[in-house]
Amino acid sequence: MTQVSEVVRAPHFAPIASAPGGFFHLRKLGVGSWQERSIDVSVGRSSVRGPKEVVLARNMTVDDAVALIFTECLKHWTSNEAVALRGADPEGIHEMRVGLRRMRSALSDFRAIIPLPQLAWMKRETKWLLTSLGAARDWDVFLTELLEPVEAARPQDRGLRELRSAARAERKRGYATTHIAIRCFRHSRFLAQMRDWLSARRWCQSRPKDRESLDEPIQKLALRVLRKRHAAALKLGLDFSKLSAKQRHQLRIALKKLRYTADFFRSLYPKKHAKPYLHALAQMQNCLGHMNDVVVAEHLLERMTSVHQRQRVFAHLPTATGTVIGWHARGASAAAQEAQENWRKFREVGCFW
Repeated sequence: MTQVSEVVRAPHFAPIASAPGGFFHLRKLGVGSWQERSIDVSVGRSSVRGPKEVVLARNMTVDDAVALIFTECLKHWTSNEAVALRGADPEGIHEMRVGLRRMRSALSDFRAIIPLPQLAWMKRETKWLLTSLGAARDWDVFLTELLEPVEAARPQDRGLRELRSAARAERKRGYATTHIAIRCFRHSRFLAQMRDWLSARRWCQSRPKDRESLDEPIQKLALRVLRKRHAAALKLGLDFSKLSAKQRHQLRIALKKLRYTADFFRSLYPKKHAKPYLHALAQMQNCLGHMNDVVVAEHLLERMTSVHQRQRVFAHLPTATGTVIGWHARGASAAAQEAQENWRKFREVGCFW
């Protein structure tokens, strides 16, 4: 659990010079090269680190809540760098991406009190890093969650063996992109900036009239944000059974943001009230997440097959691709029915705030 005393300091990085108006001059940033920083990653965690609960008090200010929530997001993301680089456990990159997405959700939750230049900078850098990790994660999901069950049912299928070889090559390229991103100066600089931003509480460098918002009890802001997130999800899910794939994707994103926000603020409310809501939300996310994984896999396989056909390698690849897509298409109707039922349960569960 992240406590007030655990807010990130920056002992390994030189302070970032502050520009007039409170933002930093990036030219003055003192950040070592990857070689100088690599020791921190090489001695990092050997196992995956999942998200930790942020413990907020009802009388805590927005200012202190920002420090705690963003500290946890930063720890979540950076604690999985070493695992992601080793590449042996697919959950390393997955948890890095979850940490970054949680941070982006927090940026949205607190956008009213974070100065706009800082908000734009953090959104830009987190999006860049998420994109850099995306291909590796997509192929990890395909190989472990979509291809494996088909292989188990058809162990002698030569085409599936070719497909696994081709997919592994794509994953290797994805991990190469991930390694470059984690080791590059841009990532080191962003990490140093985030540590400085937290240790100096630079979000407080807003206009004097915004100080009142920072001193507001966090429970008031939490209530507003939770209501807004929940209402947005319900609106996107109207006529659920008629939603297109694109609309389901939009709902999935909204539910994911709602889940992150609910996790940030759940400690402000009794556990017995929050548990049923979070369970129903997680069930809904799981359904839509699997359906989205299948859609993403179809696009990945289409591009990969097109490339290999031009190169005239892996002769059985088109057939194997069709086998995998067809296999998961068989369960599409059942998945849609399950999602419909889970959506009903989510709509009926009581909000905990």
